[in-house]
Amino acid sequence: MISTAPIFLFLSFLLTVSGFSVPKRFVITGASGYLGKEIVNQILSEDKLKDAEILCLVRASRVEEERKHWSATENIRVMKYDMLDGGESIENALSCLFDESDDECCIFHVASVFTPTEEHEQMAIDNVKGAEDLMEAVGKFPLDKTRVILTSSMAGVRAGSQTPKNGMFYTEEDWNTESQLGANWGASYQWSKAESEKKAWGIAKGKGINFTALCPSFIFGPPSSPETTESFSISTVSKWIFGEGPVQSRLCVDVRDVAKAHMIAAIKEETIGERIIISTETRIPSETMADELRRMTTELGIGEPDKIYPDTVFDGGAIKIGEKEVGCSQRMEKLLDGFKVRSVEETMRDMAKVLLQMERS
Repeated sequence: MISTAPIFLFLSFLLTVSGFSVPKRFVITGASGYLGKEIVNQILSEDKLKDAEILCLVRASRVEEERKHWSATENIRVMKYDMLDGGESIENALSCLFDESDDECCIFHVASVFTPTEEHEQMAIDNVKGAEDLMEAVGKFPLDKTRVILTSSMAGVRAGSQTPKNGMFYTEEDWNTESQLGANWGASYQWSKAESEKKAWGIAKGKGINFTALCPSFIFGPPSSPETTESFSISTVSKWIFGEGPVQSRLCVDVRDVAKAHMIAAIKEETIGERIIISTETRIPSETMADELRRMTTELGIGEPDKIYPDTVFDGGAIKIGEKEVGCSQRMEKLLDGFKVRSVEETMRDMAKVLLQMERS
């Protein structure tokens, strides 16, 4: 098991000698995705960042669509990004920024593949390579002017059957040591998140990169741009409300809260060198989730309320449903200016409203 303590100490020392300024430029990989686009909107909504420049990095097939989407926003540029080009596209993006000025820059590495596939082993390897290449590329630019915030995951913190380090609940000190590459799609993805984060911490330590890892649980919530956003989370809830699959108990968090946590972390000196879990602390039982979805879909006139049914097999794994699964609220409040996540009920209600909007459009 890897310990983050030496990394935290090293980066804390680095911070004391390098100084800190609120970034004036932001680079977001995967900026056309479910979370990436929400991060862009969070930056735009923050008064102290109203003059910040935002560089959205998206895959080549989405460049024109995203440029059209953001055409009325003067401080946003869209560029091509390929996670598997050996760092070339992220280097090109950073070169453009640093050729223009030496203002501070924060890179959000959000991009990774999260789609069920039979080629899950290669998917996982690609995710790790993308994170490694980005960190190596960032290390070529002024270290006192850059910082990286990696979107990791609770999948990097634990496997479903893994016993917490403290014997009670998971914290930032836990690492997923059980998910195996190639076992199945879920295990390969979980392995990739843990391995990506470990590699990123190692490169940050070796090169002296200001680094923060955020570990959200399963992300739900209304997309900021329903007409252009696709995600596994949206399709999952859509299946639930039409009775096409059992409603599952998930440790989850709202996409708006995860995006806000990214934005706060980027402008806070205290988050450099930290690993922060972003999540609710307890799973809601699938029966409760199904009841809430029935009520909401009946109220909104969407889906098939009578067909919604809960999963009655999964009991939560190492920590049973209803028990405290994660200890993170105090750290979130301390490191992120009193930050708290919203309730799962509010998230599901707002998500159902957006699905209704998407169905009627």
